[in-house]
Amino acid sequence: MMDLCRDLAQGDWYSQLDAVKVTGSNGKGSVCAMLSAILSAAGVENGLYTSPHFFDFRERIAIEGRPIPEGELAAAVAWFQERRRRYAELHPDDDVSGFEASTAVALRFFSERKPATIVAEAGIGGRYDPTRIIPGRLAVLVSLDLEHTELLGSSLEEIAYDKCDLAPDGSVLVVGSLPPEILRRLRAYCRLRGVRIVVAEESCSIRRTAFTRSGMQADLAWGERRLETLEIGLFGEHQVRNAVVALVTVREWLARHRPRLNAAELESAARRGLREIRWPGRFERLQTDPEVFADVGHTPAAVAAVVDSARKLFGGRRILLVTGVSYDKEARTIVHRLVEIADVVICTRACHKGLAAPKIAELIRERRPSVPLLVEEKIERAMTRAVEQAGAEGMTVLVAGGLFVAAEAAAALRGRDPRGLRFF
Repeated sequence: MMDLCRDLAQGDWYSQLDAVKVTGSNGKGSVCAMLSAILSAAGVENGLYTSPHFFDFRERIAIEGRPIPEGELAAAVAWFQERRRRYAELHPDDDVSGFEASTAVALRFFSERKPATIVAEAGIGGRYDPTRIIPGRLAVLVSLDLEHTELLGSSLEEIAYDKCDLAPDGSVLVVGSLPPEILRRLRAYCRLRGVRIVVAEESCSIRRTAFTRSGMQADLAWGERRLETLEIGLFGEHQVRNAVVALVTVREWLARHRPRLNAAELESAARRGLREIRWPGRFERLQTDPEVFADVGHTPAAVAAVVDSARKLFGGRRILLVTGVSYDKEARTIVHRLVEIADVVICTRACHKGLAAPKIAELIRERRPSVPLLVEEKIERAMTRAVEQAGAEGMTVLVAGGLFVAAEAAAALRGRDPRGLRFF
């Protein structure tokens, strides 16, 4: 990866860059979006690199909320392809992964625009992730879950060590809520590398949370300040926890680079940034009549957060669940958790990596054999039936089970062909 970006690394902007790099099993994309929004509100121009995208690859690479223009994307891709060709000549037995390619393209674009900093979301883990080459003395570990065990390790401890290696020696690592024993071991591991750990919830605590029509409201104790009725433009109590991680991380970065920004100005930026944030597919309301929500969560912990949010936001309203799971995910665990809150279920299959809908139906019947159940292999038909039935019976539609089913359902609602989406 460094060989591909060697000419970028020789430039002044890159060598002086102090990026914020974010990893974690769940919530890292939301935390990245929050960090970018707060920094922008504080007057810090920043580049945002995230993955995967929801509809369009250009979503992954943005400055101040504006996706990379098509012409500049084409130029950055051409730049990368030439370097990949040279690399292949020198190393014919090696190859470049898709995520390495997109990271190189993003860095090329940012090096042309030269924002004050970059907020970068890691792909998988941290130790070998391409984003590790981005200069930066501040990293974030949002959360831990058993995921990608074949690459990261078979225990939470091994996964924690891999992910925290995104932080270079002598840097700062902000961590979200972790199991106490894992945190204890992580402190010892980081001490050996001279990495200072900042536990977000020790610097900023949650006093109250509430759901609103547009997202969340929270009361926080942030150091010596009290942030009452803080508005967050995303749904879910987990998003309040993500906001805490983002706030503590922003304060760490600004203390080094904008030390004259006083506490009142920082609070104002935090309020503006979090109030206005939007992040596709994160318990997102797709339409209002009838209400349709979609979430991209695809790990057991992420799905548990979706279920908790649905219970609290929807209250006593009946829920029509549209679900499908990728064939390489923990389908049984995901489906069994989702069906707990469903009054009616429509099983479907995403065009991209979707497990067959009848198999999803079997898993649902294992857990709740009596729940009303329909099977629609085509996601367009599943959404049409869901909206029709929800509208007629006063139900709320929840689309959940993974990224592909959520994005394709949103595309179908907007009259787009789900088969036309390109995720890779």
